[in-house]
Amino acid sequence: MMKRICFIFFLIFSASLYAERDTRWVEIGEGTYEQGFLFPYKIKLSVPYGVKNIDEIKQGLFPVKIELDWLLIQYSKEDVGKLFYRQFKDKFKDKEESFRLSQHIINMFLNKLPSVQKHDHWTFIYYPDEGMRLFIDGKKIYHLVGAELNRALLQSWLSNNPVLTSKLFSRILKIK
Repeated sequence: MMKRICFIFFLIFSASLYAERDTRWVEIGEGTYEQGFLFPYKIKLSVPYGVKNIDEIKQGLFPVKIELDWLLIQYSKEDVGKLFYRQFKDKFKDKEESFRLSQHIINMFLNKLPSVQKHDHWTFIYYPDEGMRLFIDGKKIYHLVGAELNRALLQSWLSNNPVLTSKLFSRILKIK
């Protein structure tokens, strides 16, 4: 019985690793993220080849790759944490209770974020079944779990403002 459980676990784990390595990403748009008068980073959105439904991408039903290229000359660890904290908080506006329940996981994520300098490159890879992983210079920094947290972070990028949203989905919008 234990061998069967181990074998099933191995199959699931190896399939997820294979899917991550084998995904053929297509860049569909890029834009500059803004928060008030602050323009912290450029954002580039990629989806697997063949994905064309904007609403389903926004809902987090498909894998997404988000690359951040930092524009700020220097930004401390605390300021980076505050920036991402506001991104989470803004998307939990109507769900204050859920935000408080997720506070511990959010704080663990924020504690892993380093300070940044201009042109630092961060990559977030999101898979609906697995959550979101953060890679900095190709090294995995954190794996964010929790459907609501992942959705909130995705929404903070994909539904932040109409201009950024249209730039991120520009390649798909041209097709339609």
